[in-house]
Amino acid sequence: MTQLTSTDAFTAIAAAIMDRRTVKQFLPQPVDQATLTQLIELAVWAPNHRLNEPWRFYVLTGDARARLGDIAGAITAAKISGAGGDPAVVARKAGEAAAAWASVPTLVYITMLGDPNPEVDLENYGAVCCAIQNFTLAAHAAGIGTSWSSGAVAAAPELLTLVGAGANERMAGLLRVGYLDPATTSPKSRRTPGTAFTRWMA
Repeated sequence: MTQLTSTDAFTAIAAAIMDRRTVKQFLPQPVDQATLTQLIELAVWAPNHRLNEPWRFYVLTGDARARLGDIAGAITAAKISGAGGDPAVVARKAGEAAAAWASVPTLVYITMLGDPNPEVDLENYGAVCCAIQNFTLAAHAAGIGTSWSSGAVAAAPELLTLVGAGANERMAGLLRVGYLDPATTSPKSRRTPGTAFTRWMA
């Protein structure tokens, strides 16, 4: 381990892994297409049993972002209205949700190819999650923040329709992506040491 940790490559990778944080506040300019392409090219070097490349990337720009905002607004309205919320509150919260998503500088929607074989399907999901991690780590190293969402907005069937996903595609994540604001303090985080979850079997 001493020899491993003395290499520049190990130090750089360890720093990216430990320093990366979920970021939702960005500078207003979108990430340029060339940079996004580089990040996606790194993402697809994820471990991929059978090399069936089950990932699909959809970059939402312009009107597509606004339409995603509409989807988020409708989901929020339905949730609050279903709980008996006041119509004025419903309208305000729906508008805030729509504006929040539509204002994200860059949105990348990632899907996985499903498979009727449960073993392959699980492998595909694992591979796509690894690809997303590759993307977020590479983005962090480039001074770009990300936030990986898999909640109600990301899971909305309307989003699959919006991007024209195939019938066998399922959501793996919706990434907020943007340049970090140097005036913003990086959020702190912590992890329980891995040894607490490790058993050495002989």
